[in-house]
Amino acid sequence: MSESSPHLFREFGLFLLTGAVTTLIDFLVYNLVTRKAVAWPRTVANILSSAVAMGFSFTVNWVWVFQPHDAVWMERAIKFLGVTCLSSFGLQSIVIHTLTKGWRTPVLVIQSVTSKFLWTRELTPDFVDRNFVKAAAVGLGLLWNFCGYKWFVYAG
Repeated sequence: MSESSPHLFREFGLFLLTGAVTTLIDFLVYNLVTRKAVAWPRTVANILSSAVAMGFSFTVNWVWVFQPHDAVWMERAIKFLGVTCLSSFGLQSIVIHTLTKGWRTPVLVIQSVTSKFLWTRELTPDFVDRNFVKAAAVGLGLLWNFCGYKWFVYAG
């Protein structure tokens, strides 16, 4: 069964909009618990923030983006958890750990660049560091999640 390009583009657009709100929720929770006053480890904070965002994402992708015609929510929820957990807890944790504990060059470059611009100069190095590694992790999961949701979780 072939799907028309306009329908696919519409779904991808709605997915991106939903993803933007989901990512905002994810970053808000992540920043709340990794700031110095709370100081959770980044990988632990990522698990919490991803779990909160995941609940929102499942519901909105079901109801608004992919709109499956059946009501087999438990089967879809299990598939969604598999796809999203691999992305959020596996892939994102690897990226966050790597950029925090290992490969620091990209973080140092971003910190240097942000210190040069008037509108980002006031951001602390810690804030830039935390949010760059999280953004890199979320970016990796974007394509993975769309493909997994479209052709596995909500297919049908």
